[in-house]
Amino acid sequence: MKKILFIILIGLFVIPTQAQKIKLVDGDLGFLKGVKDLGVEFTYEDLTVGKMSEEEYIEKKVAEAEEREPGTGEAWPDLWYGDRTGHYEPKFIELFNDVMAGEGVTLTESVEATDYKMIVKTIFIEPGFNVGVASKSAMINLIVDFVAADDPETILATVTIDKSPGSLPFGGDYDSGVRVGEAYAKAAKYFAKYLLKQKAF
Repeated sequence: MKKILFIILIGLFVIPTQAQKIKLVDGDLGFLKGVKDLGVEFTYEDLTVGKMSEEEYIEKKVAEAEEREPGTGEAWPDLWYGDRTGHYEPKFIELFNDVMAGEGVTLTESVEATDYKMIVKTIFIEPGFNVGVASKSAMINLIVDFVAADDPETILATVTIDKSPGSLPFGGDYDSGVRVGEAYAKAAKYFAKYLLKQKAF
C-alpha cells in the first residue's frame, strides 16, 4: 500500500519533457554545417492565447484584474509583455546553449555578428494555471525560420515545434510567466537535441 501511494505521489510531480513534436517542414539544414554563432530573433505576431487572440486575452485579464482590485488592470499588459524578455526568451537561449555547449555552438541576440539567424515565432500560448489544489501545464507552439543575416526575406529552412509543455514541481510555477518560460526552455532543449540528431552542425 505504501509503495502504491509513493508511486502515485511521484506521478503527481512528473513533468512531461518530450511531449512536443519537432518537424522540419521546409528546406534543409545543410547551411548550418560549420556554423558556431547563430543569431536569434523572437516574434509574436498573430499570437493565439488559449482560445482567444492575444488582444482578447489581454482585455479579459485587464477586466478581471480591475474587478478584483480597481486600478490594477492598467499594469497587466506591461506584466504580460514583460514576461517575453523576463522569462520566455532568456530561457530559450539558455537551454539551447546548454545543449549546444559541447559542439561550441552559441545562440545570440547579437545578430550583426552572425551569418545566419533563427526567427522564433510564437503562434500559440496556453498559459495554464496553478492554484495549489489543481494545476494545468503551460504549452506553446513555435515556428522557427532560418534565414541568412544579410537576406532575412529568404527562408532557408522552417521547423515547427508543437505542444511544448511547461511547469515546475512543488508549486514553483504559480506565476504564468514561469510556467510559459519553462515551455520555452523545454522547446529549446529538445530543439537543440533535434538539430544534433540531424547532424546539422
